[in-house]
Amino acid sequence: MKYMSATTIASQTASGELSSTAITDYYLGRIDNYNPQLNAFVDIFAEQARYTAKLRDQQQREDKPVGVLHGVPVSVKECYQIKDTKTTLNYQGLRNYVSDSTSLLVQRLVDAGAVVLGKTNVPSLLADAQTFGPIYPTCNNPYALDRTPGGSTGGGAAALAADLCALEIGSDIGGSIRNPAHNCGLFGFKPTENGHHLDGHIPPLPHLDLGLSVMNCTGPLARSAVDLELAYNVLFAPDWEQRLYLPIAREQKTPDCLSGYSFGFVDNMAGVQPGSEVRNAMQRTRDKLIAAGAEVNDIRIDQELAREALVLWVELFGYAMGQTLRLPVRKLLYWQYRHLFKRSSLPADQALKALSSGLSLNFKAFSRALKRRQEIVTEALRQQKSVDIIVSPTTLGPAFPHNKDHKAVMLDGEKIPYVDFCFPFVNFFSLTGQPVVTVPTGLTESGLPVGLCFAAAHHQDQTLLHLAQLMEKQGFTFQPPDFGKD
Repeated sequence: MKYMSATTIASQTASGELSSTAITDYYLGRIDNYNPQLNAFVDIFAEQARYTAKLRDQQQREDKPVGVLHGVPVSVKECYQIKDTKTTLNYQGLRNYVSDSTSLLVQRLVDAGAVVLGKTNVPSLLADAQTFGPIYPTCNNPYALDRTPGGSTGGGAAALAADLCALEIGSDIGGSIRNPAHNCGLFGFKPTENGHHLDGHIPPLPHLDLGLSVMNCTGPLARSAVDLELAYNVLFAPDWEQRLYLPIAREQKTPDCLSGYSFGFVDNMAGVQPGSEVRNAMQRTRDKLIAAGAEVNDIRIDQELAREALVLWVELFGYAMGQTLRLPVRKLLYWQYRHLFKRSSLPADQALKALSSGLSLNFKAFSRALKRRQEIVTEALRQQKSVDIIVSPTTLGPAFPHNKDHKAVMLDGEKIPYVDFCFPFVNFFSLTGQPVVTVPTGLTESGLPVGLCFAAAHHQDQTLLHLAQLMEKQGFTFQPPDFGKD
């Protein structure tokens, strides 16, 4: 059963070749054995999962498989509401909050036949590239327990990589799907912004009747590209009953081989460049794409545009976070981030002014920021128009040792500011709102995964999902860690 794909599990449980009870018990057993070392799950629904699995088996015997995820054990990021369960965001202010409803996206997984095993670990308020906080124990990376799995979907990524579940649903405003997928050798997908429901996702914090969502996206993580598309199609099918006005589908460019694509490699973002291990991964990827017949070029993102985009990301992040926080908490958040920006390569005065503006919740300033965002997106897409796909690093290096004080990260013998190491490449594409798929490229000499990001134009989601499958066939695959081998 080990490391079975979600697609295979669904096929075998629907046909009766494998019982949902057996695969659910397998995963619950692995959670019992290995979660104490990983802290990937923070809430385990063992009794409910076994009940649901038995129901799935009964439905199969009655020749009534539920859907395309029939009997598939999945995990859910802790920030998604599930009725009568805690949704704390690892934040003291929500320590005792119990959801009174279930996220539409979680319900879609269940309606498609999935078995929810439990909720996975997150950093406080989802606001870090690591996974730790005051409520839950620090989450560890299964490739090296002394290192972070990333954040904020760190618990789900660790669980997937260690084979404690078959799929994870995450969310991403600043790399929170892409960063953990990179650190844990997985496929991860950040869809086009605003294309899909955020119903049942916190933040915004509950019961405040607020709806601002800017840059935040929901999406799946998986061990295979096929599973990624399977989950995507379940989560984000058009909901005509609720009269959602979704973008009209364009004619998608989905060649059947990599030779049908042109790729543009970006290795510099606002003056920040990756370390040797990521550069090596980029070169190996270039070589494989060229060997497969693809057109490969270098693309330059104007450095001044990139810096402005990253500063604007800070301002919009301030609005997104600040809208639900009391003034004292907003001030605390400002001072927590102040020292990080002071140490980064971002123009500190501009970044701090932007953060202060966002946390002030001034509507006219917000409107001006949105206007400038539209201008930056237009120019960014113009600079990318010569290629189909942009290839970039996720972070500057592989997973780093736990770093609760956010100190500089060692990279090729140099100290790199925490913000520079984690955020420039992912935040640029968060600001532009483009869809991005993270694809594993292999392991470093020290056995740590490196994943690269592949971005396309808006609403080319299916193109990227198809591309990920083509790349998987070319050897870009998940490679399990040594952890948990039995």
